[in-house]
Amino acid sequence: MSIEISHVTKRFGNFVALDDIALDIPTGELVALLGPSGCGKTTLLQLLTRAWDPQMGEIRLADMPLSAWSEPALRAEISVVSQRVHIFSATLADNLRLAAPSASDEELVAILQAVGLDALLLGDTPRKALQLWLGDGGRPLSGGEQRRLGLARALLHRGPLLLLDEPTEGLDPATEQAILALIFEHARDKSLLMITHRLTGLQQMDRVLRLEQGQLQTVIL
Repeated sequence: MSIEISHVTKRFGNFVALDDIALDIPTGELVALLGPSGCGKTTLLQLLTRAWDPQMGEIRLADMPLSAWSEPALRAEISVVSQRVHIFSATLADNLRLAAPSASDEELVAILQAVGLDALLLGDTPRKALQLWLGDGGRPLSGGEQRRLGLARALLHRGPLLLLDEPTEGLDPATEQAILALIFEHARDKSLLMITHRLTGLQQMDRVLRLEQGQLQTVIL
């Protein structure tokens, strides 16, 4: 899925998060977005998911204005991992099936193993482990576990556009390498926009951009 961002500006009061930016991401391109905290990286992802709308400019997905997409259609096309992964007060299986309602128990177990959440499956049969209660009063998950659960949802969803906000934050180097390999394998024939402040894996990106003071710049590695 292609992205076209034309003359987009987003302000919050007197603060200009994005200042007349332009960006084209063709279908199948992998793009990393760097920049200091508070520079507007997350704001850009939130514009792409229509959490907010820009004050100026236009965003198009697959050559159609973002404003013309219905919410269900947009959700079907985009797989998102945000900085804060919401864990619902429900079972582990229910939390995963938000992304893929028809997924089998076997598929859920396989994706948990792929993202390194094997520990959630220990001590029980896989079917029983999937009934583990999460959320209020349930098993507390670490920040890294929550992020990997969010990634598991995104990989189950299989949308043609991947939007990832710091997907490896809080992970040790070995786990980070494994998760990045999984992301790049999944991103074949998909478009990927990944926010990160880490340099690991950038050599596999088609482009690396930096956002600072509301402006985008190409980074030459």
